[in-house]
Amino acid sequence: MKQIFKSMLRAVKKNMVSLILFETGYRTASFLLVMHAVSAAVNYSLKAQNFSYLTAENYLKFLASPLSIVLLLGILVLILLLFLIEISALLSCFRHSYQGRKIYISDMLIEGVKRSWDFLKNSHVSWFLCIILAAPFLSMYFLIREISYIRVLEFTARQIYKVIRPHWILYGLLGITLLVSFLFIFSLPYCLLEEQKSIKGMKDGLRLLKKQWKKTLGGFVLLHIGMLVFIAVVYVLVQAGMTGAAMLTKSGSSVVSTVLIYSSWIDMGLGIFAGAVQLICSLAFVYVIYARFHVQPQTEAAMEAIVRNHIWFSKVGRRRIAAVLTLILLIGEGAYLVVLASAHDSAVSSQLTAMGVTAHRGGALMAPENTISSLGYTIDSGADFAEIDVQETKEGELVLLHDNSLKRTAGVNKNVWEMEYAEIEKLDAGSSFHKKFRGEKIPTLDEVLKFCKGRLDLNIEIKYNGKNKGIVKKVVRVIEQNGFEDHCVITSMNYGFLQQVKKANPNIRTGYIMTMTYGSVSRITAADFFSVKYTYIDEAFVREAHSLGKEVHAWTVNYRGDIKRMMDVGVDNIITDNPLLVRKVMNRESETETGFWELMKYALRI
Repeated sequence: MKQIFKSMLRAVKKNMVSLILFETGYRTASFLLVMHAVSAAVNYSLKAQNFSYLTAENYLKFLASPLSIVLLLGILVLILLLFLIEISALLSCFRHSYQGRKIYISDMLIEGVKRSWDFLKNSHVSWFLCIILAAPFLSMYFLIREISYIRVLEFTARQIYKVIRPHWILYGLLGITLLVSFLFIFSLPYCLLEEQKSIKGMKDGLRLLKKQWKKTLGGFVLLHIGMLVFIAVVYVLVQAGMTGAAMLTKSGSSVVSTVLIYSSWIDMGLGIFAGAVQLICSLAFVYVIYARFHVQPQTEAAMEAIVRNHIWFSKVGRRRIAAVLTLILLIGEGAYLVVLASAHDSAVSSQLTAMGVTAHRGGALMAPENTISSLGYTIDSGADFAEIDVQETKEGELVLLHDNSLKRTAGVNKNVWEMEYAEIEKLDAGSSFHKKFRGEKIPTLDEVLKFCKGRLDLNIEIKYNGKNKGIVKKVVRVIEQNGFEDHCVITSMNYGFLQQVKKANPNIRTGYIMTMTYGSVSRITAADFFSVKYTYIDEAFVREAHSLGKEVHAWTVNYRGDIKRMMDVGVDNIITDNPLLVRKVMNRESETETGFWELMKYALRI
């Protein structure tokens, strides 16, 4: 094993500079290309389906469209082709290194394209199977990190996680996927270096793995431990360097904004960096196993054939072409990143006096959610609003409850529409939170409005469960009976509910709750503001909403770095489990100094 790792390190070190330059340029360019391709595909499909925006409410309909399926399959093919060129280039580089030859970045790109093209010609459609089987194991670091930066993919992953229960089934499926992928990674050198057809290459790769499975498995375990430690150390050092630079170049509250902005860029870069480290080390290890335990055919290096057969290439020179190609990549990507960074100006002013604070679920941090006790805490915390959840009992009584079932909060495994309020009123909604709240009851909406009148404004979320189509009129009637129209807003994930509110009483402000958003929100006319999951809020969304005369409320924001980012992009209200923390972050804006370790906490999100 020791000799294998030594050979692997030699294969990497021989052409280290070319590897770094190639991976930096190629991965960054590929990532940006895929992001723009996904954006263009989603926007085109939205327009074709006459959707102005994409939210959780229309997501499944959008995704099930034949056009969306075709476009997403096209994106998948693009990703696999880019991955094919990359692994072809890296394997070619390791072959040159193993045989003691230098190779330049231009050589790697040309060989990668040439070997990929030859493989596609030899394998026809089966290339897809070979690459898609090997990809998960070789790119899991990149996928885990970067999927969060492509909103449609991130939301899809979250929905899959919610749907598949229990979660161990999902983890088991992921484990099986990685295991199957691991079995086929040795097909790559056979297919790409020996130009075998994909099916034969996969069979030869499995035979090689079968002979050396103990060394291979043990080696990959050690390799991944080393890679994870290396990536973590580099990440912390880069964040520390950025934080130190921010302290030297910025002052006052702009230091925190600068750290938050650039730490997010570093987080994005971490996925690219981690993916590059994993792919380089993994393919180097695969190639060394392949080269040590397999007799390779004595074929001429593809690069040497190109140099000999193309006079222009020989005259221009490999070094010059490599230098020009590197310069073009660096200038192009550098200019793009500068443009993006300029769009995130840390000098964006936060309208602190105008931004409101809403306690999530009535103030669930210090007391049982959606109870009179939690609302009392919210009043004491200085929040501007309390967000409460309203559902309907069997006979139509309006009560405060977040889940459809009473199991989590009251210990009864029944749905709210299956029980009358006389039964619900007797339940204990406090003991599950803390014994001192034993006997806390589930209140009605009418009781809550009477308790809060003159003391606290309310964000009343109407839950849609398929059993409460007439709930909106009842909520509006209770609000009007208590004279609470000017002291509440009504929100819902169901857009039809908001339209009903506006029809029943146009003076009550409404908010559309969006677990994700993509596209233009200009046609959402029944909402006076947008209540959006904070991870999907950026300056562009806030600008569009404000241009329409609508507010943006961010939920559920509990980490101080995210609070500060929401302040910087200009949201109008922060919905949080911890109103005191939000006030604390807002009040710290007047301070002039923040220490290094405090800033590092912002950078590392701890």
